[in-house]
This record gives sequence, C-alpha cells and structure tokens, in this order.
Amino acid sequence: MDERGLISFCRALIQTKSPSGEEEEVAKIIEDEMRKLGFDQVEIDEVGNVIGLIKGNSDFTIVFDGHMDTVGPGNLDSWEVDPFSAEVIDGWLFGRGAVDMKGSIAAMVYSALKVKEAGNNLYFVFVVHEEDQEGFGIKHFLERKGIRPDLVVLGEATGLKIAIGHRGRAELLLKVYGSAAHSSMPDLGENALLEACKLLLKIEEIQDRLPSHPVLGRASIAPVSIKCYPGEIPVIPDRCEILLDRRTVPNESREEIIGNLMKFVRKGEISVRKKVIKCYTGYKQEVEGYFPAWYMNGPLARKVTKLLQTDIMVWKFSTDGAYTAGEAGLPTIGYGPGDQELAHRPNERISLKSLLKSVNGYAKIATIDLEIQKN
Repeated sequence: MDERGLISFCRALIQTKSPSGEEEEVAKIIEDEMRKLGFDQVEIDEVGNVIGLIKGNSDFTIVFDGHMDTVGPGNLDSWEVDPFSAEVIDGWLFGRGAVDMKGSIAAMVYSALKVKEAGNNLYFVFVVHEEDQEGFGIKHFLERKGIRPDLVVLGEATGLKIAIGHRGRAELLLKVYGSAAHSSMPDLGENALLEACKLLLKIEEIQDRLPSHPVLGRASIAPVSIKCYPGEIPVIPDRCEILLDRRTVPNESREEIIGNLMKFVRKGEISVRKKVIKCYTGYKQEVEGYFPAWYMNGPLARKVTKLLQTDIMVWKFSTDGAYTAGEAGLPTIGYGPGDQELAHRPNERISLKSLLKSVNGYAKIATIDLEIQKN
C-alpha cells in the first residue's frame, strides 16, 4: 500500500473547503487522483458527482459511496488546530471532514490499487449535497446509469464495523394560524404563537408514545426553529411556523406521521419541507426533506461481517442509505474508518491506523462475490 500517497491525498481533501454546493475544487482533486491511479473510467456528471469505474469480468456490481461536502467548522476558538490545516498529531489526522468523510473517500480511492483484478464491477461514487440532502447525489447517479448494484457500500464512519441501518427523518413544517389584532388589545385576536406553544407542549408529551424498533430505537420528534408573522410589536401574530425534525423507524409512512400530528392541530397544516438544491455545476432541482428508515440484517451483511471479522452496528444519523436501502431497496451496508461521535464537532480527527486498515477492508469487500462463491 502507498501509505504516504494515501495520507497526502487525504490531507489535500481536508485542506480543501467543500461546503454543500461548493464541492468543485475537491471534486477536481479526486478526479485527478483517480486518473493517476489508473481507474478504467473517470467522469464528473451534471450534478457534480465524481464517478470512477474499475471494470470486472463478472455480473456482480458494487457501488462504493462517499460524500464530498462537509459541514462548516463552527466556532474556531473551540479548535486546538486550524480545521483546514490537516495536521497529524500523535497518529491522528485532524480537520473538518477527517471523519465525515474525506478519510473514507481517500481510503476508497486507494483501495483501487488492491482491487483492479477483483473481478467485480466496482463503481466509486463521490457525491454532492449529502450533508443537506442525503440520497440526492447517489440517486442521480443510479437513475442516470440505470443500474441496480448487487451491493452498495456507504463510507460513513463506523469504527470499522458493518452498519446495517438507521432511523429515517422527515423535515416537517407545521403552520399554525390565528387572527391578527393590535397587541394592546390581544383579546380581539387569536394569537398563533400561543397556540403554537400549546402544540409544542403536546409534542413533548407524546415522545414516549412514538413507535420503536428493536435495534434502531424509538422514533423521535424535535422542534428546531419557530418563526412568527409579522413578528413585531404592536401586532398579534396571525401565523406561526415550526420546523420539526421527526426521526422515523421502518414501516412508518409519511401519511401516518403527519396524520398523527394533525390530531393536535386546531387551525393549521403540516407538510414535508421542500427546497431547491443548487449544485456547483449550475444544476438545480426541487427536493423534499423526507428520508426513509432502513434496516438490512441479511445474508450479504453477515457475509461481509464474517469476512472482515468485525461486528454489526447501526448509525444514529441519516445517510445515503435512506435512498439506496430505504427507497430503492438495494442491498446496502456501511463501512468506514473513524468514530461517528467525532463528526461535526471541533477537533474532528481520524486515526491513521484506522484509515490504513479501512483500505484493506474496502479491498476485501470488493471481492465479496468471489468470497461467497468460495464458501
């Protein structure tokens, strides 16, 4: 393994800022590295995903998925090092994106040096806009190529365990209506803010009654923002909007989720939030904030777990698996270096030992069809 090349590549990725919608520079670095390492095909598609292919001689196709975008560094005073310096200290590589998930991207790319003769068709897809719209980039790739891979491998951090699912999420916009009046005479109006507060208390009461999954845990609902209109003295607000983060478990439908909440809404409506995604390529698309839960503890996941001699786990957060497994029903697992609890935090870091080990892990997964046939 070219350890020096791997670490240098990973540092270059971390040193390149790539917030959602601004991944162009890091995409170019990845494209150049793939070409240098001898991928059979390399391209950047219309939304900005970087796609590399290693052609095989079997009918088995694996997609390795990673995202190029990162969240911002947050409060710089909370960092011990510059979040974009990619410093190596005592065997740890520091920087925004080290865990989530430029370390995995580097490891996936460098695993190609080990898998050129693997026999399977291997796509390495590094997507845009995952942090703000998971599933967007990988869905575009799969639909454009018209393929249904036999296995999707998500590179999100797992501590080198095999992830087999996570709760889903719905971005719900709750609109509460009232009637405006002069705030010196509040009894003449109907205060939408007060009504919204009553709903928030009701939401808190029902937390323990939400459905649960034996492995993924209980569904949850968290209010994350509230806005009132017109929101100024001296007017009683006639409209209030609450943004809710509703975490879901398998077999919950959006109709059920919204319907159960609407039972408490006297005057108002609930909808899944929509927005327009703009890619660095100029491509635009309206999307909605609904990402299904998934759980796949099937034979293939168990085979990979046995092959890598590791354990099974589930994620706390949502990933591209919301589309590949939750919506498209494709066999999906997660495997990546790093600790998920260090993602999005100050002093994000990944151990070089974990990074190097993951290269071998990805290379073994790339041969999974052959390993299954042997056994």
